[in-house]
Amino acid sequence: MPEDQYRKDQKIKAINSLLNDCIISHNEDIIVQMIYRLELEYRELAELSTMGEYRSTWTHKDVLDYITYNL
Repeated sequence: MPEDQYRKDQKIKAINSLLNDCIISHNEDIIVQMIYRLELEYRELAELSTMGEYRSTWTHKDVLDYITYNL
């Protein structure tokens, strides 16, 4: 197995374990907070990479197209 695939698999296992632990211990709020932070960080990166042009209605493909083709 290529090392990149191995690392991906290990990360997926670790995330899966964290999610299961949160659910078993009734700490779903941790999952919600993580998703919220990921969304905020994605939005910040999208705004920075599009020089403020990013809109919340854009898809990920829209962001990549703007970055790549300045559309």
